[in-house]
Amino acid sequence: MSRFVRLCSLFFIAAFVAVGAHSEELIIYSAEAFPPQIYLADGKPAGIVAVLLQRLSQDTGDTYKLILLPWKRAISEATEGHGGIVNFSRTEKRKLEFDFSEPLFKNAVELTVLKQRAAEFRSARDFQGKIFGLPQGASFSGGFDQAVEDKIYTIDPDASPVIRVKKLLIGRIDVAILGQSYIAHAAKSDPFIQENQNQLAIVTYPLITDWEYLAFPKSMHMQPALRRFNKALLALKKTKEYQAIVTVKMPN
Repeated sequence: MSRFVRLCSLFFIAAFVAVGAHSEELIIYSAEAFPPQIYLADGKPAGIVAVLLQRLSQDTGDTYKLILLPWKRAISEATEGHGGIVNFSRTEKRKLEFDFSEPLFKNAVELTVLKQRAAEFRSARDFQGKIFGLPQGASFSGGFDQAVEDKIYTIDPDASPVIRVKKLLIGRIDVAILGQSYIAHAAKSDPFIQENQNQLAIVTYPLITDWEYLAFPKSMHMQPALRRFNKALLALKKTKEYQAIVTVKMPN
């Protein structure tokens, strides 16, 4: 074996050891019913976030073990330091407790109302005083959370999109924070929603736009893993592959 070949062999062995030394299996919590971003399909994580983490794992060397739960419980598990959390909005309050990645993607939050009332919602002012249905534990960057604190909007949290759509259909809430993918997902499991989904309409006014992140509680000291993640994410964002991942639609 020549000296050059031996040096090359040593280099590749060292590189392999270096990558292996930094790779980890990371537990990541998220919601079980946030389609198309993240949801359970046949008992397994699916959607934009699941595909994105699987792809980034190839470049970071880390394995991301997704555990999908009701959203409020997912936040609780992460807050207690049992793992990270993804599809997570970055707010001033959360920044005190969590270290955040670079933004994964921009989520233009869809709002659903009764079709017969859709013409009422044409500007931000039209939403004032209205009751919003949203997931338990949900928080949004920008001005929405502050508007709730200022009592401009009222919120009515729930545990699932099915409950939210039903409350909208029977008039318990004015606006449901969910979009067409959620409605289709809910209709598959509930005959009442399936029969009445034609009474719903998506509001086109962009009241809430939200960036989604991966975050770890500060108590876990996960900055090295986040640096690996950010490096891989920023590189992927420069490719057409990234756009293909984050614009995927729900399957029929």
